[in-house]
Amino acid sequence: MHDRSVEYYDVVIAGGGPAGLQAALVTVRAGKKTVVFDDPLPPRNSASRGVHNMIGIDGLSPSQFRETAWKQINVYRNAELREECVVDISRGESGLFRITGNNGSKIETEKVILALGYRDIYPDVPGFLECWGQTIINCPYCDGYENKGRVWGFVPGSLKELSSFPKLSLNWTADIIVLLPAGIGIDEEYRQELMVSGIKIQEGVITAIHNTGGRIDAVVLDTGDRIAVETLLWIPPREPVPLLNNMVETLGLILDESEQVVTDENNCTNVPCIWAAGEVRKCCSNALDSAADGSKTAKSVLFGWY
Repeated sequence: MHDRSVEYYDVVIAGGGPAGLQAALVTVRAGKKTVVFDDPLPPRNSASRGVHNMIGIDGLSPSQFRETAWKQINVYRNAELREECVVDISRGESGLFRITGNNGSKIETEKVILALGYRDIYPDVPGFLECWGQTIINCPYCDGYENKGRVWGFVPGSLKELSSFPKLSLNWTADIIVLLPAGIGIDEEYRQELMVSGIKIQEGVITAIHNTGGRIDAVVLDTGDRIAVETLLWIPPREPVPLLNNMVETLGLILDESEQVVTDENNCTNVPCIWAAGEVRKCCSNALDSAADGSKTAKSVLFGWY
């Protein structure tokens, strides 16, 4: 039974990015009282100059995207935005989930959607932050057009990235240098394959990024070499928000080896009545992918309502 001293919502969505906002739109249009918790700190994509490859809003800044989304959600008068982090999700004595926000919010709900995304871990390299989101990009689909025809340096973080991104980048530029850090090997056959495609390989770790107002002109490697590049395709490692690890301990939430939430085909986690959407459960390459996953998740929530 619901504790009447605590606010009740039909659905709690943790995360106010594309996945969470799309899920909120679906649930409020179905008449469900919904609250979205959104971290007031700048979102992961705050440095981006625009949300791209999403028809109808292509080029809007992340803040404009959120503003537009909430104007549309608020039409249905059944959603609330709380600019707080969810710090705890637990089972209350009533059997409902008790949601606690970092500003003191306490809410009970039957159904939770995790749409939290991740946090990027930026490398400690002089010049990186000045260029991040402008001439250092982490997604060619999102920002490749804005950097087309420039000299690209690609910094692989894994063999998987090395196997796919150099050739993919040829869609936006013909001048690519793979800046191969120590610890990531490349076999001779693949090296020759890249060279035949016109892709150069330079071994070394970036120690400094020379730029003017966020526009790169060169990088310096630990070998002492100075490499002239204008754009870096660089995907930083990421980490889950603390809430996920907390839920692993308290609710037994299962994460995979990449620290993504494990779900079934309906985006439901191993904890009944908790779903996951967007990057927190799978690699979404852009806002459209995340929003589509949010829609799928919300429909799964509604389908299992009664």
